[in-house]
Amino acid sequence: MRIVCQKCAAAYAIDDRLITAKGVRAQCPRCRNLQLVRRDPSAVPSQDAPAAPSRPAAAAPSSPPPADDLFGDFGAPAPTPAQAPAAPPRLAKAAAPEADLFGDFGAMPEPSPSSAPPVDPFADLGGPAPAPAAGADPLLDFLGPAPTSPPAPVARISSEPGAVPVSVAPPRAAAPPPAAAAPAPKPATMGCRTCNKPLVDPFDQALGICDACRQREPAGGAPKSAAPAPVAATGSMDFLPPLTAPEEGGVDASLGQSMRDDVSTMRGPPSPAAPELGAEPRSGKRAAARPPSNLRSGSAQKQGSSSGGGRWGLVGGLVLVLGGAGVGGYFYLQHQEEARQAAATPVVAPIPDVIQAVLPRWKLKYLELEGTSAQRLEDGRRQLAREERSAYTEAEESFQQALLLDPRSDDAIAGYVQALALGRGAGLDDEAFKEARELVEAAQSRAGRVPLLLLAEANLLLTRSRQSAPREQARVLAEESLAHAKATDAQKAEAHLVMGRVYLSSSGGLADQQFGMAQKLAPDLRRIQYYRALAHESAGEYKLALETLRKRLTADPRDWDSLAATSRIYQEVGEPQEARKLYEARVKADPGELRALLPLAVLRYQAEGNAAAGVRELRALLKTRERHDHRDVAQVLVHLAAAERAAGNSDAGVKAAEEALGLLKELPEAHLQVFLVALEQRDAARARKHLDGIKGRLEDRALEAVLEGRLLLLEKKPLEALERFQTATSLDARRLDAQLLAGVAEAAAKRSTEAFRVLKQALAADPLRLEPRPVSTRFWMRPAETVKGVEGTILALAQNPDDPAPSLYEGVLRFHQGDLDAADRHLRDVLESDANNADALAYRSLIATRKGNSTEARALSTRAVSAGRQHPVAHLAHGWALADGRQVEPAKRALRDALGLSPTLWSARVRLAELESTQRRAEARKELVSVVGLDPEYLPAKRMLYQLDR
Repeated sequence: MRIVCQKCAAAYAIDDRLITAKGVRAQCPRCRNLQLVRRDPSAVPSQDAPAAPSRPAAAAPSSPPPADDLFGDFGAPAPTPAQAPAAPPRLAKAAAPEADLFGDFGAMPEPSPSSAPPVDPFADLGGPAPAPAAGADPLLDFLGPAPTSPPAPVARISSEPGAVPVSVAPPRAAAPPPAAAAPAPKPATMGCRTCNKPLVDPFDQALGICDACRQREPAGGAPKSAAPAPVAATGSMDFLPPLTAPEEGGVDASLGQSMRDDVSTMRGPPSPAAPELGAEPRSGKRAAARPPSNLRSGSAQKQGSSSGGGRWGLVGGLVLVLGGAGVGGYFYLQHQEEARQAAATPVVAPIPDVIQAVLPRWKLKYLELEGTSAQRLEDGRRQLAREERSAYTEAEESFQQALLLDPRSDDAIAGYVQALALGRGAGLDDEAFKEARELVEAAQSRAGRVPLLLLAEANLLLTRSRQSAPREQARVLAEESLAHAKATDAQKAEAHLVMGRVYLSSSGGLADQQFGMAQKLAPDLRRIQYYRALAHESAGEYKLALETLRKRLTADPRDWDSLAATSRIYQEVGEPQEARKLYEARVKADPGELRALLPLAVLRYQAEGNAAAGVRELRALLKTRERHDHRDVAQVLVHLAAAERAAGNSDAGVKAAEEALGLLKELPEAHLQVFLVALEQRDAARARKHLDGIKGRLEDRALEAVLEGRLLLLEKKPLEALERFQTATSLDARRLDAQLLAGVAEAAAKRSTEAFRVLKQALAADPLRLEPRPVSTRFWMRPAETVKGVEGTILALAQNPDDPAPSLYEGVLRFHQGDLDAADRHLRDVLESDANNADALAYRSLIATRKGNSTEARALSTRAVSAGRQHPVAHLAHGWALADGRQVEPAKRALRDALGLSPTLWSARVRLAELESTQRRAEARKELVSVVGLDPEYLPAKRMLYQLDR
């Protein structure tokens, strides 16, 4: 029956007798496609297939083969039935019809004892049968021509359902079958499509091409110009069932069914006939005693012989060699296929652990995430381009969503880190900073050190710009980005911007030069103007800085970052009313704009010192809270808490702060307000609860260490508190409060000697500057709040009532707390025991100056200088008192003496520059610029510079 493949349209033939009533599954020899083939009811039985010959009762003996022919005895006739033992009844029942190829395998005899004469175990497989004519069985043509002497056995399969193969013995050489037994060849009905040769063979007729032309063409009959046929999978090779040895007594009953399935499915292309092997000499008695046998692979036939066991061992060894070669070839082909697939398939790197760690936490924020990663990336880039602090927060969320949608997106990581750095700035907590840096480093390990990732990391490092090591690392990354071959102009501009920000703390000129280069490369980058203004500010050019910001605001009045910077500069130079005018103008343009209304209320209680007015304005803003989102409402509540505390209403402040935490539970400024109230009320448990909310998030690590030390003092852990205060001093040497608190911690640990040593060092610090304080901040604290609540601890060190040291340091502590009366009282006690104590006299002179009693201040400072020529604070107090009395030249000399003993007394340098500004303006300005460069938050120097520029 001719079959046409449903997949590749190749034609092939199947013997009609192989098709059962239910049909068979045939496999295309070209594309390996399996399809169900059913019997054609209208077709008549094929007349060119030979009928199954009847099995003769016995076979005539024949002469043995030559001794030098290795397989010559394979065609020897089987022994007579008298020589073969009777088959067991069980196996005899399994005999199949005569047309079944392997049906009589079950009748194989049991092995005889070694003493019995040699018998042929396959003697009952049948007598001679006529050999089929060429093309009589098209399914077996692929085996090639049968050997000439002796002929190989032929196999036939019954057409009855469920039949098993039956072996049909070939005719003996001595008695060839009559010519009439062979069916006549089918007349040619068509010619070869290549050479027009008449086709007689049914298989050639089904394919439309003769065997000679088929051998010249590629497999499958495709023309040579066609694409090569696909390579079959490794697992599609034909499976050869194991051959059982004659000693096993027979073949497994499932063998016939297995081989019948293999034939019906036509697995694999036809194999060429195996070449004949040359003769091989035999040796040994066992080989001569074994019955001869005949094996022909490909048709899975077996026929016994009268040869001995040695010959079977030789055949078994050959089978093992061939089987081993086949298995080795199978695994070799499988290895080659796996190697080819591995080379064709790119290796996908696993997602780094740090990315896998953040994804579950971010998924909780965006439970209903829609869209694609590319869409979220575009949203984030558009929000970054707005260059606004609120837009940075939105961009941060967009890039988080983009990474959730595609964890392999390095652009999402770069955008997230950039938005995090620009949006949070110095307020980025340590945990988020560490996580962001690990993310960007993981992205660099995948994508390489590309400018996009390098610049994101550089901006992240600049959130720690007060530390020299991160600044230097940011500069190196920016230079690497500039040198990168694939850096775009926008990326180069960003690199120059990073380098300019690095130079802001050291050289305003170099910073402005970098910003100029950035502006040439990216004129539309709005942040450049903002940072150029900061460069002018760091150089002491406040007038130029304000002009730059005004130009930016003229181009974009809603640039809130530039507006906030302008307002801050006005407040720092002592012009808060100018800052108020800026926001009032914005309120007129946008009456309901919270970003203009809130700063006006903050100005009331932070810059102008009017806490009550600030509380009223903030509560008025809360009346329209439904117009604003929860973030803005939380900010209003935090400032209300700070204003209530400034007005002395601590409980109301806590209530407002806790309400803000109800809206945003991780709001550090709200945690700070509750923490400070807890310290004030000596509630250590409550303070500890809110400490975690401010650690790493106050934009001032030294201040965080001071606050943690204060809590440890409250918890009666003075030595641990001492470590925190020492850390704060190492981070920021300007923090006199940390030095005083370190002495208090030593006193609380009852270590008087160490306490007095630490407190004596604090006496050499600038007495007019306790701590750096920003003029406008989210983290507002009352003046000297860090040192309040620790009074009395130093007095406990007194050995006797006349000991002056505890009273001296207690008086200094009270002076910095702002309690001038208590401080003066303790200092008087010191002078009663030691009338010439220079430090006590100097501090009493400063107290008199603050109270406006210049005469007493000059008298006390004169005594202080006389008693302590080497005490810088004594000379400072004297110069300050003389300057208030308008004794300019003596005041200059006293201030120079103080600076000679302690060059870090900024108050002495600023007051001296102020006195010299009338005659030596250039020198005075240079001195003030130097102070601002060393301490950008020393406000008296900024105010003097602003006055000089006006």
